[in-house]
Amino acid sequence: MRGGVDIMTALKCANCGANIPDKAAFCPACGAPKAEVQPEQQPAQTPKPVQQQPSKSIPELVESIFTETNMFIMIPLGVLIACIGGLISFYGGFNYATAGVIVNVLGVLFIALFLLMGGITIKNYDKYVRLGMIVGGAIMLTWTISIPA
Repeated sequence: MRGGVDIMTALKCANCGANIPDKAAFCPACGAPKAEVQPEQQPAQTPKPVQQQPSKSIPELVESIFTETNMFIMIPLGVLIACIGGLISFYGGFNYATAGVIVNVLGVLFIALFLLMGGITIKNYDKYVRLGMIVGGAIMLTWTISIPA
């Protein structure tokens, strides 16, 4: 707002070029009727192009998920889930045994996934540590797959 005139909604007088407020019927500077006014020419603003971040490739996405920090969070979480499943199946009785085994298997799958993929993607570990992670994850994975339904 400048000088009592809203610049965004102001009209320009065709007679003298002064700004005319929306609610005015006549130009405040020369008195010309509003019918003779033209809308003020605002410089055309082109919208800024949206900068899209390049999408990550699948290997980059996998490496961003299976980081060392995520492993230190997700593997203990998998152990906790597996323990809860074991407790449910052991103390839950016959009615909850299947649910407990399912929760236990999901926890072990979680651990196996992060061990296996962490061993593959984290390059700054010793090669034998990485090999142990891959073998451990593969053993856990085959154990969970071999459980009879």
